[in-house]
Amino acid sequence: MAQPHLQSLLRKLTRPLWFVLAAIFLFEAWLWDVLGDALTRLAARLPFESFKHALARLVGRLPAPVVLLVFLIPLAIIEPFKFLGLWLIGHHHIVFGILAFVAAKIAGLGVMAFLFDMTRTKLLSMGWFDRFYLWVIRMRAWAHDVLAPYKQQIHEALAPFKQRLSDMLISFESRGGGLGRKLALLRNRARRLRGLT
Repeated sequence: MAQPHLQSLLRKLTRPLWFVLAAIFLFEAWLWDVLGDALTRLAARLPFESFKHALARLVGRLPAPVVLLVFLIPLAIIEPFKFLGLWLIGHHHIVFGILAFVAAKIAGLGVMAFLFDMTRTKLLSMGWFDRFYLWVIRMRAWAHDVLAPYKQQIHEALAPFKQRLSDMLISFESRGGGLGRKLALLRNRARRLRGLT
């Protein structure tokens, strides 16, 4: 009798931990996607076509373990800045510490996501890396499954407020005036942007 009760208690105690881990994982994955896309778009706009092609050819010629080193170099360069941020926080420079940590985190994720897109084929040719990559994909699906009920509850709770806000905006836009037209333009632009993502 005590065993099922203990298992139920353990599940209740670990549920918040799994929720936090899933939320952190999905936030990191979201940052990876957004920052990697941003750096890829930025690199596409830079006028260094010959350099980019030369870099792609070099990556194509290098053996996979060397490509892994190229992929990990930014991590080795940026990680000390995270420790610097933590050191600053520990020495009562809270704002500078947080800024250093966040900047290092964003820069590290962005550069690694960009490099992963460039080196993906070579990295996935290594069996252990391919298995690790598939594990990360499964973890991402798991995190989505853990958070799905909470996201649904939040969506349902916010639906009446969103509807009321939408009704108010429509009413305000229909009255005319310069501000109403500007709001209507902003709404249309936001809808178009949402359609692109």
